[in-house]
Amino acid sequence: MAAPIIFGAVAVAILILHVILTKFKGVPKQMCNSSNVLIVTAHPDDECMFFSPFILTLSAFTCGIYLTCLSSGNYYNKGLVRKKELIKSCDILGLRKKNISVIENSALPDNPSVQWNEDLIGSIVLEKIKKHDIDTVITFDDYGVSGHNNHIAISKAIRKLKSQKKLPPGTSAYSLESIPIWRKYIGVLDLPISYLSSNMVFISQWSDVWKSQKAMCAHWSQFVWFRIIYIAFSRYMIINTLIPIV
Repeated sequence: MAAPIIFGAVAVAILILHVILTKFKGVPKQMCNSSNVLIVTAHPDDECMFFSPFILTLSAFTCGIYLTCLSSGNYYNKGLVRKKELIKSCDILGLRKKNISVIENSALPDNPSVQWNEDLIGSIVLEKIKKHDIDTVITFDDYGVSGHNNHIAISKAIRKLKSQKKLPPGTSAYSLESIPIWRKYIGVLDLPISYLSSNMVFISQWSDVWKSQKAMCAHWSQFVWFRIIYIAFSRYMIINTLIPIV
């Protein structure tokens, strides 16, 4: 009898903490001086499945947010449909259509069994950085949240640019932190862990969580049963934590 009461009390405390933090916590100081931010993803729906708390937090400020998606998600020959879904999703998240680019290159197919070329990815990213005067790049970390090889390839490519000092002077790079699966599906209950373990935490207000869910629903061609579970329980729909790429 005591366990449910304790769990309920903890859950209520975390919900109150969520309200307090989203009311008073702004953009982490490392991101405050960013003028133009480039988010690099692998597939349409990555932007809302994984990066929506970051996007929705920054969209309230004056910096420009750009998205480069390195494939049209054509694994099941639905690339054209998925590009249209991406535009709808980004509109819900507050990204301008002109700031979105989808790369269609036969060397970068939507296929987890194909190893993407890191140098090709790097050249595309550098071109976008120069074109849009980007000072901050955001992408996946070395596990890619879900372990998808296409996600991981992007992380390796940007890490390679950073280590070889090919990023323009003053350009920062950050990766989205992958977390253990037990944390991945506890939603807002992960807030204390994220807040205490990371210096760069982006937390969505409840109204923004709804936007994230609505954006996810724009990708109707991908809507299978486990997507519903993801929308309902994923911590990534509420919280993002970033790690500097060094």
